[in-house]
Amino acid sequence: MILLADAGNSRLKWAFYSAGKRSKQFAQDYSQDSADILLINLLTKTATSSDHAIVKLILVSVLGEDFAKKIEDSCQKLKIKQYIIRSQTKSYGVSNAYIEPSRLGADRFLGMITAHHLIPNRHCIIISCGTAVTIDALTAEGKHLGGLILPGLAQFSNQLIQKASLLTLENTTKISLFANNTADALASGRVYGLVEAINGISSRMEVELLKMNDLRGKSKIMYPVKIILCGGDANILQPYLNQSTQREDDWLMQGLQLIAEFSTSKSITKPSVAE
Repeated sequence: MILLADAGNSRLKWAFYSAGKRSKQFAQDYSQDSADILLINLLTKTATSSDHAIVKLILVSVLGEDFAKKIEDSCQKLKIKQYIIRSQTKSYGVSNAYIEPSRLGADRFLGMITAHHLIPNRHCIIISCGTAVTIDALTAEGKHLGGLILPGLAQFSNQLIQKASLLTLENTTKISLFANNTADALASGRVYGLVEAINGISSRMEVELLKMNDLRGKSKIMYPVKIILCGGDANILQPYLNQSTQREDDWLMQGLQLIAEFSTSKSITKPSVAE
């Protein structure tokens, strides 16, 4: 069995892949234990399971090389093969636009690999809404044109809150264009502010992508642009985004499954999830 793991800024998400099927996605935040402790405990527990022993870990992480080194060392001790996804100049059909390819977040690179294989022959915009919001443009041929980074929803109004100690964002706030109290006004302002930024940027990217011909030079066909929304705050923002936006709650997990399929069968198929 293969363990698929996504170590984000605030949560560890994981699933199991075996016999061509992926389990449901599990998640745990870092409120009690750090990411390395959570993942190492998970590896240790599953490595000794007689029925479902983990033989390989496929990991994407935004937590840096110190975290990766701890996981690699643990895998070696447990005799578990491991593959940690890192951004490269070109991999799995995706060309990285960054001048220093390794500086692109591995989660963004994996998100584009997922789009390239699951949405073939389409220009794509991948929007990931987590601690930060990243927006990347990918051509139908897998060429990354580059992208932008914005503060995430939680950070969008933090500076204002810190400067005004009486302002707080409570769970009871509601989103409204015509807020009649400070808490709602602040919560609504950050949602609508971030949404307008995302809509505006993705629309500009879409215009530029639609200007591009078939990169093979065989035709003048303009590929429709697919806009993918993922990340922990996707469910909050989606109702206010352009209707064409497609929400994918386990986008990176789908990508990790693709990598697992590549490593086991050298072929790519539509990921299937075990019930």
